[in-house]
Amino acid sequence: MMGMNGAPVGDPFQPHLQWGLKASFVGYISSLPDGRIEASNGVWQVGNNLAFPVSNQTEAPEGELHFKGNVSFEGHGGMMKLDLIEPHIEEHGDKILLSVADQSGTRAPLAELTETTVSNAFGLVKTRFEARLTEQGSVLFNGQYKAGQEMEPVEIVLRS
Repeated sequence: MMGMNGAPVGDPFQPHLQWGLKASFVGYISSLPDGRIEASNGVWQVGNNLAFPVSNQTEAPEGELHFKGNVSFEGHGGMMKLDLIEPHIEEHGDKILLSVADQSGTRAPLAELTETTVSNAFGLVKTRFEARLTEQGSVLFNGQYKAGQEMEPVEIVLRS
């Protein structure tokens, strides 16, 4: 991901969530003179995607996967800011949601996911999802992207 600071190279065999968010948004932030993309707490870069490692700190309830890490996107002198903090994948009935926390710890569903493919290789199960922005996700983007808009695909990598 262009312009990302502090994202180390990670272990591709470590269980993680991999996501490019929205390529046009990332490209826009990267093009700003003061644009910053900062990753911390274990997040690493895989091509144009961010990889959030599985969180081992808390046991997730059934139907949920918890990931650790923070990514902050900032530009326009701090007037534009988006934080992705500790993503969760959560099943809610027939929906699968990707949620993130804000600085206060309040969670919001950012994207609704639809499973598209599952593959097994090298002792890993990779599940790929189409991602569409939720109403709350649109608010996080200050309405720049509308609810239902397609985001970059999400991939979850777990050990088989």
